[in-house]
Amino acid sequence: MIMLRPLAVLLFAIMCAGCAGVAAPACGLGQAMVETQLYFGMSKPSGALVSEREWQAFVAAEIAPKFPEGFSVLDGAGFWRDAKTQKTISEKSKVVVRMHDDNADAAIGEIVAAYKTQFQQDAVMRVDRPVCAQF
Repeated sequence: MIMLRPLAVLLFAIMCAGCAGVAAPACGLGQAMVETQLYFGMSKPSGALVSEREWQAFVAAEIAPKFPEGFSVLDGAGFWRDAKTQKTISEKSKVVVRMHDDNADAAIGEIVAAYKTQFQQDAVMRVDRPVCAQF
């Protein structure tokens, strides 16, 4: 599970003050959009992993219907420091990347909430940034 530590939360809050209205860049080519990255940890609290079958079912039920225009899924390896043991923990992760206009917050929030509930996760990290995209 990807967990945000207090310092990381503070830094994110400072860097993302007003992220709901991510400032659009001036785009010479393409159009101004928001790139959202969602980081899903694949470790369950029980010690088991979210299986590929479970992940694909989650994508089909929760992500694809909310992002019908498209998205990308990347395999990742996450690392975080365990607050109790102070050891760096690694886990497999999935990164969903979505390009959208600035009004996808509700769908993204629903996806995050569903994952946290279904797989008993403390957090799903979200990164938003303004980009110029051309299709």
